[in-house]
Amino acid sequence: MNKLEKSIQDHQANIIANAILPEDVDYKQAEKHIAFFKMIDSTTTSIVVSTDYYRHNYFYYSENMDEVYGFHNKMRLMDHNWFRSRFHPEDHIINVAALKAREFISKQPIEKRKDYKFTFEFRILNDDNKYIRLIAQNFILELDKKGAIWIDMKLFDFSPIQDIDKPGIAVFSNKNTREVIFTIEGKREVESNISNREKQVLDKMAEGLRSKEIAEQLRISANTVNNHRKNIMDKLGASNSSEAIKIAMDLELI
Repeated sequence: MNKLEKSIQDHQANIIANAILPEDVDYKQAEKHIAFFKMIDSTTTSIVVSTDYYRHNYFYYSENMDEVYGFHNKMRLMDHNWFRSRFHPEDHIINVAALKAREFISKQPIEKRKDYKFTFEFRILNDDNKYIRLIAQNFILELDKKGAIWIDMKLFDFSPIQDIDKPGIAVFSNKNTREVIFTIEGKREVESNISNREKQVLDKMAEGLRSKEIAEQLRISANTVNNHRKNIMDKLGASNSSEAIKIAMDLELI
C-alpha cells in the first residue's frame, strides 16, 4: 500500500468510526443552504461541492464541474475515494491534513466547531490524463445533533499558477480570528531524494568550500565528498557545482 492509498484508507476509517445516525440529522435545516450554493454557481467561477457525511454522498454538486475540470464520468466522480485516488501521489498530505483537521475539530467545544476553515492546493489527474492544479476552501456548514461534521462546502478553483511540479499544501485555520492552527506542505520529488548527508555537502558547496575542506569539516573522506557531489548533480540534473547550487537554492534546499 502506498502513502496515497493509506491516507485514503485512514481518512475513510475516521468517517466510518464517526458514523452519523438518522435521528441526528434534519434535512429541512440543511436545505436552506441550497439557495446559497446556486447563487455561488451563478455569480462566480468557483465550483461548489457539498458533502453529506451521513449519506456518504454529495449534498450539492455544481453540474459544470465535469466540463470545467475534465472529469467525464459522473458516476465515478461521485465516489469520494475515487476522487481522492486521483490526487498526485505526493499530495497524499492533503488527506493526512484533512484527517488531522477533523481530529482537531472533534476536540473543540461543539459551539466552536464551525469556526474553522481548511484550505488546500493540490494536483489531480483528470479523465483527459492530465494533471491540473486546484485550490479548495472547505467550510463546515452543519453538525449533527451530537456535534459531528455532517455537511460541509468546498469551493474549488483553478490555481492561477499551474505548476504541476510544485507539491500540495494544506492550511487549517480559524476563519474568524484568522489564526493558523497548522500548515502541512508536501515535498518536491527531487527534495525527497536528497539525503541529509547530501544536504550537508550542498551547504558546504554553497559556502564555496572545496571537497578537501568539506571532507575535513564533515569528517569524511574527500572521495566520499566527490561521490556525494556527483549524486547531487545527477539528482538535480545539474552539469556543474554552480548550477547544482542555483537549483538547490531555487528549491529551497539550502
